Amino acid sequence: MNLQTEKLVLIEWLVKQSDSNVIESIKEIKNDHPHSNNDDRFLNPEEKCILYRLQSLEGRSPNEQDECREFYEQYL
Repeated sequence: MNLQTEKLVLIEWLVKQSDSNVIESIKEIKNDHPHSNNDDRFLNPEEKCILYRLQSLEGRSPNEQDECREFYEQYL
C-alpha cells in the first residue's frame, strides 16, 4: 500500500470516529509533530490567553464586543 492510500484509509477511519479520546490523541500527535503548522505551540501562556479572549469575541454582537474590549483594555 502506498503512502497516499494509507493516508486516505486513516482519514476515512478518523472521519468515522466518535470517541473523543481518539480525537484528542490524534490532536496531541499532530501538535507534537515538529512540522505541524500549529503556531500556538510558540505562544507563551499570556499570548495564548489573549488569543483565546480575542477568539471568544467572534460571533458576539458589536455592543458585546465593545464591552469585552473595554474590560480587557485595562490589562493591556
